[in-house]
Amino acid sequence: MRLGAYLIDWIVIWIIDAILGAIFWMITFPFWAWVWVADWGEMAPPFWLINVPMLALAAAYFIFFWARRGETPGMMALKIRVVHADGTLLKWDWGPALLRFLGYIICWITLGLLFLWVAFDSRKQGIHDKFADTYVVKLPPKRAVLPET
Repeated sequence: MRLGAYLIDWIVIWIIDAILGAIFWMITFPFWAWVWVADWGEMAPPFWLINVPMLALAAAYFIFFWARRGETPGMMALKIRVVHADGTLLKWDWGPALLRFLGYIICWITLGLLFLWVAFDSRKQGIHDKFADTYVVKLPPKRAVLPET
C-alpha cells in the first residue's frame, strides 16, 4: 500500500513539474531561441538545473502534506496516514515531516534499496520513519450513517 501511495504521489509531482516546466520554458523561450540563432553551440541546461527544482518540489509536496494532514494525496487514496509513535496526528508538526523527508533522501541515495527496510522491520518502519519516530497506519473504514425511516 505504501508503494502504491508513493507512486501516486510521484505521478502528481511529475504532472506539477511538467506544468511548471512548460511555464518556465514559455517564459525563457526568447533567451533559448536567441542562443540558438547566435549559434552558441549546445546550450543544454546543466544537470542541477533540471534536478534541483524537482527535488525542491518533492520536498515541498511531501513535507507540506505530512505536516498538514499526516497524509499525502496518494496516502489519502489508499487510506493510510503517518502518525507519531504515540499514535497522535502530525497536525502542523514540521519537525517529523522534515526528518521523514531527509530519510527519503537517504533512501533515494541508495537507489531505493533502503525503502525495502519496511518489509523486514518488525514494526514496519522505514529508515525515514525511524528518523522521525513515526509510523504509517491503515485508517479504519468510514461507517455510513443511514437516515432513520
